[in-house]
Amino acid sequence: MNERIQQALQLGICGLVLTCSACKQDEVATPAAGTGGPGEVTMPVPESDNNATSGDDNLDQKVSAAVADLSDRTGIAADAITVINASIVNWGSGAVGCPKDGMSYTQAIVPGVLLLLEADGKVYRYHGRTGGKPFHCPDERAEAPAYGPGKEFM
Repeated sequence: MNERIQQALQLGICGLVLTCSACKQDEVATPAAGTGGPGEVTMPVPESDNNATSGDDNLDQKVSAAVADLSDRTGIAADAITVINASIVNWGSGAVGCPKDGMSYTQAIVPGVLLLLEADGKVYRYHGRTGGKPFHCPDERAEAPAYGPGKEFM
């Protein structure tokens, strides 16, 4: 029984360490190749690149989708809509920076985008998550990203 308790505690501690590592990824040092001990598993920490795009996470595709939505929403021609900002950001919860009253959201960092579009002198905010379609977020609900670029626009 004592051995089972020790194993459970070790698993719990490992889970806690992994969770904390994921939350504080920028503070985790990547060990040099070949320095791990026998049986040690090392995982590289991805470098942050705010200009990186790939597959359906392409920032240009997200901007195009937001411009099309705003054009449909307002009746303003797409070529009359100006992109003020298009940033890859990290949201502080599953609300993706646009919480609705009475809703509960996961409290975790959510990678995504913040887009600011201007049409007829009015600025429209579009928020989105990586892999998802951006959506219009009214100013009264908009929250700043958890960290990264985009905070200066809020």
